[in-house]
Amino acid sequence: MKFDSKNKLISFSPQLAILWYSIIASVLSAGLITFVVLYIESQEKAHIDRVTQSVANGVKTLLEKDIRKQVTSLSELAHLYAAPLSTSPSQIADDDWAMISHALSDTDYGYQVITWFDKAYKIRKITPVKTKQSTSDFDVALRSPVHLATIKEKINSGAGLILAVNSNQGDLGLGIFIPIYKNTKTSQELELGIGSILLLNTYINKVLPSYLLVEHQLTIFIDDKKTYSDGTDDSMIDSTWNKQASFEFLEQTWRIEMAPESDFLSQTHFRMMKTLMLLGVLLSVFFGLAVCTALFSVNQANKIRYDRKKMKQLLKNLPGMAYQALNKTDWPMIFVSDGCEKLTGYSKLEFEQYNILWGSIIHPDDYERVCQTINNAIKLKNVFEIEYRILTKEKSIKFVWEKGESISSPHTNDFILEGFITDITSIKQVEFDLIDSDAFSNTIVNSVVEAVITIDQRGMIKSFNDAAQKMFGYTFDEIKDQAIKILMPKYYNEKHDDYLSHYIKTNQIHIIGTGRELVAQRKDGEVFPIHISVSEFKNHENRMFVGVIRDITQQRASQEQRRLHTEQLAHADRLNSLGEMAAGMAHEINQPLTAISLYSQTAKNFCKNNQFEKLPSIFEKISQHSRRAGAVLESVQIMTRQGERLKEVVNCKLLIDEVIKLAELEARLYDIKIVPIVANKNIKLVVDRVQIQQVILNLLRNAMEAMQSIGCKNGSTITLTESLKTDGFIEIAIADTGCGLAEKMIEKLFTPFSSTKNNGTGIGLSISKRIIEEHSGQINFIPNKPSGAIFLFTLPVHDEGNLDDKYNDK
Repeated sequence: MKFDSKNKLISFSPQLAILWYSIIASVLSAGLITFVVLYIESQEKAHIDRVTQSVANGVKTLLEKDIRKQVTSLSELAHLYAAPLSTSPSQIADDDWAMISHALSDTDYGYQVITWFDKAYKIRKITPVKTKQSTSDFDVALRSPVHLATIKEKINSGAGLILAVNSNQGDLGLGIFIPIYKNTKTSQELELGIGSILLLNTYINKVLPSYLLVEHQLTIFIDDKKTYSDGTDDSMIDSTWNKQASFEFLEQTWRIEMAPESDFLSQTHFRMMKTLMLLGVLLSVFFGLAVCTALFSVNQANKIRYDRKKMKQLLKNLPGMAYQALNKTDWPMIFVSDGCEKLTGYSKLEFEQYNILWGSIIHPDDYERVCQTINNAIKLKNVFEIEYRILTKEKSIKFVWEKGESISSPHTNDFILEGFITDITSIKQVEFDLIDSDAFSNTIVNSVVEAVITIDQRGMIKSFNDAAQKMFGYTFDEIKDQAIKILMPKYYNEKHDDYLSHYIKTNQIHIIGTGRELVAQRKDGEVFPIHISVSEFKNHENRMFVGVIRDITQQRASQEQRRLHTEQLAHADRLNSLGEMAAGMAHEINQPLTAISLYSQTAKNFCKNNQFEKLPSIFEKISQHSRRAGAVLESVQIMTRQGERLKEVVNCKLLIDEVIKLAELEARLYDIKIVPIVANKNIKLVVDRVQIQQVILNLLRNAMEAMQSIGCKNGSTITLTESLKTDGFIEIAIADTGCGLAEKMIEKLFTPFSSTKNNGTGIGLSISKRIIEEHSGQINFIPNKPSGAIFLFTLPVHDEGNLDDKYNDK
C-alpha cells in the first residue's frame, strides 16, 4: 500500500485490491441475504402475530359468550322461581331444587357450586350438598367478612362477579350472584338470591377447545388482576410476541393475553431463522471466494500480459542482447532480443534462423578461452562471466561482457545456455585511459619535491610518493596501510586519532583545509620541522585526505638567523636609546645617592651624640633610596640584556607602568608629563615583555623629542591610552602634541634607516613594526588634531583555551 502525498490518494497492491474487492462482494452479498432473511423474518413474525391475535380474539369470543350464558341461565332460574321463593322457600322441595340445579349444572358445565341464600345472606340450599370438591377444595363460607362485603356491593348493583380463593390449593374461582328483589312502595329490597362459583382452571379447560391452546399460552386478567395462566413460566415468554383481546361484562374488564409457546417459536421461527442465517453466511463466503478466484484469475492474466509486455520492452531497451542458445558448436541461437542488431550488426532473424552462429563472430584470439570458460561452467553447474572481443558485421572490433548459465531444455534432455551480452567497449577504453592517467599522475606526483601522502578516514596510508620516501626514510611497501601517526612524534601521535574522528563527526576545521607548520619524525627517530597542507576528497567508498609536506629545516634556520639579526638590531637600538637617556638616568641615580650620603652623615652625628634611638628611621630611609637607585639600574640591565627570550603571560597595565617609570627619568628633564589611561586593569597578553616595552619606550621617546623640538608650545602632556576592541585585540595609543610628521615621511615611516632626526639611525620604528607583527598585531600612525601625532598598535588578548591549542599545534 502506498500513499500519494500530492493527490492525497492511497494505492493498493493487486493482491490487496483483490482481497478488498472480495471482502466488499462478500459484504454486499451478506447484506442482500440479510435483507432477504429479515424480510422473511418480518413476514413470518407478521404471520405469527396474525395467528396469535386470531387465537386471542377466538378465546375472547368463547369466554364472553359462555360467561354471558352462565349469567343468563342463572337469571332465568332466579326469575322462574321468584314467585314461589317470595312466598316461602320451604315450599320448594329439596328434590325439585336438586333436579333443577343439577340440570342447570349439567347443562352449563363448569359450576363448582350453586346456592340459594336469603336476605340475611344465609345459605338455604346448596348443590351439590355432599360434593367433596365443594366442601374441601373450595371455600363456600360466603359469610366471611371480606367476601360478604364484596357480595353485598355486587348484589346492590343488580348482579355481579367476584373472585373467590380456594382455601386449600389456592385456586381462583369465579363467583356469579343474581339477586331477587321485593318491590315496596319506596324501593326494592333484597328478598333472596342465587349464587354460583366456577373454578377457573376447570371452567376454562371445558370452555376452550384443547387444540386452540396447543401452540399458545393463555393469560386472563380481570380488572388488571392476573386471574388465570395455563401454567408456563411467564419469564420465559418474550413480551414482544403478546397479543391482546378484551371485553366488558358486569362493570368488569376482561383482558385476554395470548403468546406463542417458546417451543413453538423455537421450532417454527428461530430454527428457520438460524438455518436461513447459516445458509446466508455460507452463500456470502462462497460468493466472496468465487469473486476472489475470478479477480485473481483476471489479475494473473493481466499480470502475465503485462509481464510479457514489460519484458519485451525491457529487452528492447537493454544495452545489449539477451539470448538462449543450443549447447553445440558455435552456439546456435534459439532466441535473441532486439538489441542483437545494435550490438553485432546482424538481425534477430539471421541469428534465429542459424544464418549466423555466435561462435563465428567471436575474435579468433579469444575463441578458445570462451569455449573453455563456458564448458567449465557447464560441468560445475555454475554461472559464468567472461569478457572477450567480437567482430561485427562492419568488421569492427567490440569488447563484450557476457553472463549466463546452463539450464535443462523444456523440450529435450539437452542443456541450453541462457544469458546476457552487452557492449563494454567504452568501459574498456575508460579503463585504458585510467591506467594511462594513473601512470601519468604517479609520474607527476613522484616528480614533485614535496612529499605527497594520501590517507583514508581511518588514518591509514594509501599512497607515498618518492619525495616522501626520501624525506621520511621509509619505502612504500614498508609504510603502506600503516597509520599516519607513525610519521609523528609521540606527543602528536597520541592525539591524532581523536582529532581525525572529531573532524569526521563535526567537520570542524583544525588542520584539514589549512596550511600549518608542525614537526614530523623520520624512520631513524629524527624530529624535523615541516609545513603541511591537507585537503579532503571523497571517493565512492569513504573520505580520503591528501597531505602535501615540505621540509622547512633550512627555512627555519634562515628565520632564526633573521630573528637573531633583528634581536641584535633591537639590542643596539635599546643601547642607543639608553645612551641618549643617560643624562636623565644619571640625574635619577644621583638623587638617591646624594640622599644616602646625607642620611649617612646624619647617622654618624647621632652616634657621636649617643642619639641611637633615631638611627632605625635613618637606616630605613637610606634603604629606601638604595632600592630606588637599584630599581633604575635593574630596568637598564633588563633593556640592555641580549639573548634568547620567551613569550609569557603578563598584565598589560603592569607592563605599561614599568615602561612609564623608565621613561619618566628622561621626561622630568624636559618637564614632560606622561598620563596613562587604562580601560581594564585585568587584561592579559602573551608577549615578549622586553620587546613590547622597547616598542612603547621608542614611541614615548619619539613623542618627547617631537614635543621638545618646538619647546612644548602646544602642551607638555603625552597620553598613553589602553582600550579593548571587540575583535579580541587590545589597542595601545601614544598621543603627543609635538611637531607632527611631514607628508613625505608618512609613506616611508616604517622603512629601515628613514628618520626625521638629524642624528637618528632610522631603525627604531622598523624594529617596532617587526616586533608587533611577530606578535600577530599591527602598528599604525594617524595625525593628532590640531597638532602632534598618534602612534598606535594592537596585540591579541590572551585566551587560555586558544593559547593551549596554539602551543599544541606547534
